[in-house]
Amino acid sequence: MKISLRQLEYVVAASQLGSIAGAAEDMGISTSSILAAIEKFEQEFAVQLFVRQRSKGLVTTAMGARAIARTIRLLDETRSFAEDLQGRDTALTGDLRVGAFTSISPNIAPGVIRDLSIRHPDMIVHLTEGDILSIQRSLRDGAVDILLTYDAGLSDELDQEMLAQAPPHVVLSQSHPLADKPRISLKDLAGHPLLLLNLPHSRRYVMSLFDREGVTPGRIQRLESFEMVRSAAAAGLGAAILNVRPPDDNTYSGMRVACRPLDCASKSPAIVLVTRRGGRISRRAEAFAAACRRFFETPTASALFLK
Repeated sequence: MKISLRQLEYVVAASQLGSIAGAAEDMGISTSSILAAIEKFEQEFAVQLFVRQRSKGLVTTAMGARAIARTIRLLDETRSFAEDLQGRDTALTGDLRVGAFTSISPNIAPGVIRDLSIRHPDMIVHLTEGDILSIQRSLRDGAVDILLTYDAGLSDELDQEMLAQAPPHVVLSQSHPLADKPRISLKDLAGHPLLLLNLPHSRRYVMSLFDREGVTPGRIQRLESFEMVRSAAAAGLGAAILNVRPPDDNTYSGMRVACRPLDCASKSPAIVLVTRRGGRISRRAEAFAAACRRFFETPTASALFLK
């Protein structure tokens, strides 16, 4: 192989940023170096990586996406190889890029990152939040190194490690007619207005719970963020079904919610760590995974779930 590892990194950067100029700026080199790396890659492996579109910049072709994915795995292996040669006792430094599902990240990631910063003060964690589709794309594209997310909607091409089960619970105002019940069933929610977190797999998951038990909720209101769902529930606009409970029942609106376990027969989703299949993860990603495991052994983590 005549192309260098550094040039492979240039090609991956161009794919991730969708821009030759952006990749050059990110890597601290000239645009001509990025162009030369792309040209050398395409000549060496006889594959067209990109199509240039005036409005979208660089668009990765289908064959190019597969080639980039293989390149990312190769670069993962070379980094792990270098770390192994340097020794396991070498202090962890540098950047780790983590993708996290937007509705669980604020309740888990800060504690995990604090633990890491104490144990590895020279390591920096960069967090990218998104829905299950966008963060999986970031992992496949190499924009992040590891994911913290639910297991619902994950591609079979990725490896996952379960951290905890996240059973569903009902969130409603403290004055809601159902708030006096110690536990709530889906039948109890029939006809009541439903507040739905409007993320692809989140809304499908909640509606599937009703469908499996043949229950029809009342008016459905879609909301774009986890905290907006909680605030709307606190205001008495409806009931919501969520899987993680923040440590405080206060909402951004200043009003409080009531949270009750949901009785349902469906299997609970799991919170998982996700990595690219076929490649070794870096020592930094291993350290993040270990910190996540420690977090889920704490009372703080246990309090996130109603059972």
